[in-house]
Amino acid sequence: MRRWLPALALGGLVVLLALGVAASLRSGAERTTAERADVLAGDLRCPDCQGLSVADSPTASAQEIRRQIDALLAEGASDDEVRAHFVARYGDWILLAPSSPLAWIVPFAVVAGGAGGLAAWLLRRRTSPPPSAELSPEQRRLLHEEVEALDA
Repeated sequence: MRRWLPALALGGLVVLLALGVAASLRSGAERTTAERADVLAGDLRCPDCQGLSVADSPTASAQEIRRQIDALLAEGASDDEVRAHFVARYGDWILLAPSSPLAWIVPFAVVAGGAGGLAAWLLRRRTSPPPSAELSPEQRRLLHEEVEALDA
């Protein structure tokens, strides 16, 4: 387990570096209103389909939500204000992605904890000596008495 520790630390560092690069690239260029509307429509759940985003749904309610997104952006609302508008109207359910990063972290933490527990259990089983197959004279006598008692 200790020999894997440097590799795990390096892997974690690479993941953090990749997330940092992705975040810096994402916020680099200013998006147009149409691009912002597309992103927001992709973030919202269709009230009728429930498995599709507003951007992917062909229903009338999805078209109305897209129209409202365009109107709010034309009025100068920020992306967060548009999301807040729909959350106020429909609740957190309308968001396809959870708003809290904790909702993304918990499943990975549970899987990592389970994998760590399994690894510890396997290592403990591998290093513990196997039980001895030999019985002591006292254990043999007790076993013989129990067998005799069952035969009677």
